[in-house]
Amino acid sequence: YNSRLDGLVRCVELIGEKMFEYFEDRDDRLIYHSVTLDRSLAGGNRVGQKPKDMYTVESVGEVPIRKMTQKYSRNKSVPPDQDPYKMCYFLAEGKIRVDYHREPGQLTYKSITYVNEDGILYALPRTGPQPTHQEVQKLLQMQSNCREIIDESHSRTHVELSQRRKEESSVRANRSVQAGKKRKSGLLGSREDVLEPSAYDLARESARVDALREGAEEEKQEEKSLKVDVLAPYLVDFVNKETGRVQLDSLQAELVMKRCTQDFRKRLTDRAEIIQARLRDEQNQLRGRREQMQRRGDNVEKEEREFERYQSQAMFRTQILEQRLARHEMQAIEKFQELERTLQEDSRLASMWQREPGK
Repeated sequence: YNSRLDGLVRCVELIGEKMFEYFEDRDDRLIYHSVTLDRSLAGGNRVGQKPKDMYTVESVGEVPIRKMTQKYSRNKSVPPDQDPYKMCYFLAEGKIRVDYHREPGQLTYKSITYVNEDGILYALPRTGPQPTHQEVQKLLQMQSNCREIIDESHSRTHVELSQRRKEESSVRANRSVQAGKKRKSGLLGSREDVLEPSAYDLARESARVDALREGAEEEKQEEKSLKVDVLAPYLVDFVNKETGRVQLDSLQAELVMKRCTQDFRKRLTDRAEIIQARLRDEQNQLRGRREQMQRRGDNVEKEEREFERYQSQAMFRTQILEQRLARHEMQAIEKFQELERTLQEDSRLASMWQREPGK
């Protein structure tokens, strides 16, 4: 990506459903943007849906846009609760949600949802503080800029794909000519022949996919644990032996909730520490091997080849662990918020929310 002026690192398109791109080292601190499509909105009957809120997909045509998203890196010159991290523009619903960066060591973060009514934004709930005219204009301008950036990206991608198809057609034609020459002459290919992935490249890609799948399976197991009764282990001491039911007063409900959230937070933290420990071990082992090779001075060719092979595998494992750690940190926030919602909706803890102030 260093050769690109826009800092694009990765672009993924789920045809007819979603397009998202990742960036690095941009002056505007943009690190991610996406556009989510919804074919069910083709009727245009949703609130805020306009004819211009469409996205052209090759081989599909125009598909209504449901949501646009942008993410930004941290701006350390302003406090975290004033520094936007994620901007979600729900075009189909006429809403804008702004999520701010978290304070260091905090799982929760500040989030504000705005409703767009005829170009005027209202913050929810309406009884709370409302945005100024300047803030409204800034949010609407950011939404317009987001759409322009996504349209420019779409046009750029279309040009690049067209050029790539031409190059691939040239490659296929070149392979056909080379295959014919080989059959006639019986000679091996030359340096100008088009290369195909080696067995090592295929094995490395297969190992990467397996490692990511392993991480996804661990996350699915954690998600299943949320679907069971998370309060069951903490309610054993409060079961009425005669009726077999649980009825908690406000203090007992608060105690149960604290124990549950503390244990859940500890599980998330323990898993992050496990991944970090494995990452440190890999980095320390690689550092030790490098120092060992440097101390030896003149190395035989066999040892150099073995070290290069080990270094490649170690860097691959390190990259996978870094990806898993980053994904865990992002999902830990969502999982903890989901737990809080589950506890708030649990009728067995209702007495805690109904407690009179001052008690």
